[in-house]
Amino acid sequence: MTKFSVISASELGADERATWHKLQQQNPLLASPYFCPEFTLAVGAAREDVRICVMEEGRRITGFFPFQRGRLGAGRPVGGMLSDYQGAIAEPDATWDVERLLSACGLGFWQFDHLIVGQKPFEKYAHSRSISPIVDVSAGFAEYRASRRRAGSSRIGQLERKANKLAREVGPLRFEAHCVDAQVLAQVFAGKSEQCRRTGVIDYFALPWTRALVERVLDTQLPHFQGMMSALYAGEQLVAAHVGMRSTRVWHWWFPVYVAAFGRYSPGGILLLKLAEDAAARGLEYVDLGKGDDSYKAAFHNRAIMLAEGRAARRSLGTALHDLGNGLERRLRASSLIEPVRPALRGVKQWMRQRSYA
Repeated sequence: MTKFSVISASELGADERATWHKLQQQNPLLASPYFCPEFTLAVGAAREDVRICVMEEGRRITGFFPFQRGRLGAGRPVGGMLSDYQGAIAEPDATWDVERLLSACGLGFWQFDHLIVGQKPFEKYAHSRSISPIVDVSAGFAEYRASRRRAGSSRIGQLERKANKLAREVGPLRFEAHCVDAQVLAQVFAGKSEQCRRTGVIDYFALPWTRALVERVLDTQLPHFQGMMSALYAGEQLVAAHVGMRSTRVWHWWFPVYVAAFGRYSPGGILLLKLAEDAAARGLEYVDLGKGDDSYKAAFHNRAIMLAEGRAARRSLGTALHDLGNGLERRLRASSLIEPVRPALRGVKQWMRQRSYA
């Protein structure tokens, strides 16, 4: 029977980190940098609610389950809304009892929206699936470019023409795969915050822990995990930037921004094209664009990874209260009483989301 032991992120020792890294390397499903121990440690340095459940069979560690524990046993993936991949870091054929796992973690439920498909113990708790589009450059950038053309996509050719126009009209293009410039990072933070406010979603960079997390990721430069801040310049002017991270096989596209004044040149798309070319030159397998139906992702991607959304739960007071609240909201929405209170309900939900992410 699997033994579960819960520790804080700061208690993860060098031997455990080495085992974690070995488990990740053994399982192709866990190639993303989100599954590296360094990502969990970076979140743990920025937040106090990060825990790790160590799974053991006998004296052998078979897996790690990182999570955040909230009020009344509410569980979330490490990194919360900034987490694009979720699940246990475990041997490919490892099994565990999910309710026993939740009980050991002190969780009534664990809510997920980017669970990697293929972890059988969690499969019955998923209610929907989606994809994370990727740019597969494992055969080289030239072959990727040719494959997109064969697929009927003209986007890369369009971007190359716009890149030439940008270089002629503004200045020679310069791409930096990883730069260390506080001003560039400040522009990324400001640009994403403005985008969040404009689109009506939570401004996650208004929360101090998110900035601390990104800074910690960028400070981590190891062979198997690196924070990457990329920049595209035209002449001396910054036109687009991106903060992401990479593992030994994957570069994850995380926080891209571009300078609005240069929007007609599609600098964000040019930056992604340069980044994909650089990823291929480094011998990486793919650039992961993250879940989402953005049109540029559809134009760039040539493969996808399946993700699941759902909730693993056991019987508990916290789960019951959570279900009660959701049930009341559903009944209210189905009745004519919703209209007078809709603005208030929206405000309460926004406040509750902000509280849960803080």
